[in-house]
Amino acid sequence: MNIADITVRSAEITDAPELSRLIHELAEYEKMSDKCTATPESVARMMTEENGLRGVIAEAEGRAVGMAVFSLYKLATFSGKRVLYIEDIFVEEAQRGYGIGKMLFDEIIRTAKSLECLKIEWKCLAWNTSARSFYESRGGISDPEWLTYTLDLRKD
Repeated sequence: MNIADITVRSAEITDAPELSRLIHELAEYEKMSDKCTATPESVARMMTEENGLRGVIAEAEGRAVGMAVFSLYKLATFSGKRVLYIEDIFVEEAQRGYGIGKMLFDEIIRTAKSLECLKIEWKCLAWNTSARSFYESRGGISDPEWLTYTLDLRKD
């Protein structure tokens, strides 16, 4: 594959089935398939919500081979600006190593700048050293001052 054959574009509601497929592939890669309940309908619904799911898709020969999905729901109250939060970046295994992840990440940066966001945030699984290396190569840093806490609402 040639990187010139890859196009990156904003995700549309009609892309919900492909986003759902890629989300399931990501869940399988992260060994979390049992937790993945996304459907094309739920993805489409999230895309229609205010401050809901947004994304970019990488395509090769008209087929989605990667995605980056994000939201703008977070606020940086001290600055009065939004924070773009990357929920997931994923490139199909067979398509890795061609620069698709970089293209997706660069598009996210352009999007955040055009929306006048203060910063971009995301999470990465500690065991995923290849993703951590990728993020660090793009200028990402782990913030030792702020701990991430979660409350799992799936539990009773």
